[in-house]
Amino acid sequence: MPTTLTSADYQQAAQNMNTEVAVIKAVTEVESGGRGFLTDGRIVIRFEPHLFHRYTQSKFDASHPQLSFKNLKPGYPTGVVQSWQLYDEAKVLNLQAARMATSFGLFQILGSNWPDCGCKSLPEFITRMSKSEAEQLNLFCNFITNQGLNDELREHQWARFARIYNGKNFKLLNYDTKLSNAYKKFSA
Repeated sequence: MPTTLTSADYQQAAQNMNTEVAVIKAVTEVESGGRGFLTDGRIVIRFEPHLFHRYTQSKFDASHPQLSFKNLKPGYPTGVVQSWQLYDEAKVLNLQAARMATSFGLFQILGSNWPDCGCKSLPEFITRMSKSEAEQLNLFCNFITNQGLNDELREHQWARFARIYNGKNFKLLNYDTKLSNAYKKFSA
């Protein structure tokens, strides 16, 4: 079973990013419920059918409408188990697109963001994400630094952070409000 984050891991990351532990814990809670792996050892994922649609140029919209469609549908997939089912089906059709359209780990970083995580390839990203929550945290720190999001986290600019991190539809899922509330909880 992959290892979980320790207090020292959080403290080191907060120091490296010049922010608070509560900020990092807030992101983990909102993005993954605070867990990087399922009890069976599989990584926590979220398969995004609207992104699979984009990466496959809508090739599978008609034949696999549960896997590929144009617009984000809040609440779909319904959770990690369904995401794994969809991901497993999608990777048979197009492995690269399935990986790119899936968010991984504690911080739910999209596979398409592998370069900003400091990885040399998408397979390296998947391998490192699957290793441990500490490795997921390292990749997150790289991503935040390479995306220039340190200030947004440090200054609690939740809406700006959520727009860049979660995309233009962040308000549909109230990411900014959830981040603010989680930060208040962990900083209390």
